[in-house]
Amino acid sequence: MTTAIADRSAPTPAQAAWRAFNLQLALYKHVWHGTVFTSGLLPVLYMVSIGIGVGAYIDSSAVGGLTYAEFIAPGLVASVAVMMLGNDMVFPVHGGYEDWGGHYLAQRATPLGPVDILNGHLLYAVVFRPFTNCTVVAIVLAFFGVYTNGWWAAFAVIAAALVSAALAPWLHFWASSIKNDSNLNMIFRFAVVPISLFSGVFFPAAEMPGFLQPLVWASPLWHGTELARAATADVAPALPPLAHIAYLAALAVTGWYAARWRIQKRLNF
Repeated sequence: MTTAIADRSAPTPAQAAWRAFNLQLALYKHVWHGTVFTSGLLPVLYMVSIGIGVGAYIDSSAVGGLTYAEFIAPGLVASVAVMMLGNDMVFPVHGGYEDWGGHYLAQRATPLGPVDILNGHLLYAVVFRPFTNCTVVAIVLAFFGVYTNGWWAAFAVIAAALVSAALAPWLHFWASSIKNDSNLNMIFRFAVVPISLFSGVFFPAAEMPGFLQPLVWASPLWHGTELARAATADVAPALPPLAHIAYLAALAVTGWYAARWRIQKRLNF
């Protein structure tokens, strides 16, 4: 009888992930004001200062016949996903294993397993954050009149979510692998910042030196920006849309397996 009751009370994988997601949501309610600038106001400042200010000096022929503001707008929507991941998947993940954070350790003391904790955190970072913050940014940028493709521009938010799905598990894996929190800034220096700057958001990727082109093609933000630009400005992406999506999906799947292996190694005790 006791065993039967225990089995009925044990959460399914979906229920367990949902519970872990709700913990991340509860934590976010305490720190959301600290993310407003990077995930909300910063892209708007980029649009005003660079898209409109610098864009006044850039000929449309240099950016595929678009105004410069129209050119960078979809990339800004997608890059918000990368900015958010810097907040959501670096210090919070590493801190989950440490005494100064400990929320992973606390969850591990419940029926939640390591994979449940991972799935809940990814659900928060890949679904909730992009479809809230990126949507807000996309709506605000619409007031600048930078979308030329009507309601298709809404798909820029989906492209941003795909970028999150591709990058989040790898950042989780990296942050879970670092033992010393003083080394966490390496993730920003060698991943978040380069990806944000050199993925075709602010200038055409074709303008990059030839020896750097493979790095551009490897960037999930470049693939997401190409998809977002196709949605907002009806510009043909560099590759067929399905090829961009397949690449992002491959990164998401392989990253999930890497992150699963790492979190299981850290939390199976």
